Amino acid sequence: MKTLSYCVILCACLISACQKAAIPPDQNVDAKITVQKSLTEYIIRKGNHYSDQTEYQLISTNAIRAKVKFDNSAIYTSKDAVNQGDVNKLVGFSDCGTNHHQNSARLGWSWNGKDVMLYAYAYVDSVRIIKTLGAVNLNESFSCSVSTKGSYYYFTMNNYSDSIPAHCVGYTGSRYKLFPYFGGDEIAPHDIRIALTEE
Repeated sequence: MKTLSYCVILCACLISACQKAAIPPDQNVDAKITVQKSLTEYIIRKGNHYSDQTEYQLISTNAIRAKVKFDNSAIYTSKDAVNQGDVNKLVGFSDCGTNHHQNSARLGWSWNGKDVMLYAYAYVDSVRIIKTLGAVNLNESFSCSVSTKGSYYYFTMNNYSDSIPAHCVGYTGSRYKLFPYFGGDEIAPHDIRIALTEE
């Protein structure tokens, strides 16, 4: 009998809690939903090329959109002055079912002595193509994206965009994601931190 009483009381409490949690019928349920964006701080440790967060990850999307912020750790001087113009990598993906040194699209970056420069960076049938997108400020977030559609790769930085012809047309298979990478020829001279929120 006691067990039955406990069950009745428990059910009453659950029903009461559910009624209190219910959204009134005149409320717009959609307005209550917020999308949790994924913020990751990528750290490329001193003496390394790859970030701590680099992992093999297959993706089915044909676009990566993000907000990115570089801090003062993006300031560096290459040991060999010739390497200062080398393009580091930010984010992107392989393409055409091949290795990324055959076909891929990425956003790249470098420190030119006064600004962080952003680039469109692609391998098209094993030929590397780099185009300058423009400068971004340290400690300020900016929007960027890399995508493929039809026979082109598209790259955006804030309100600027550019494109590079792709090798394969209409590829619908899987791709693998490419993560922040320092180099070029040289390794990171100190810890480099990049805050990236995928959208």
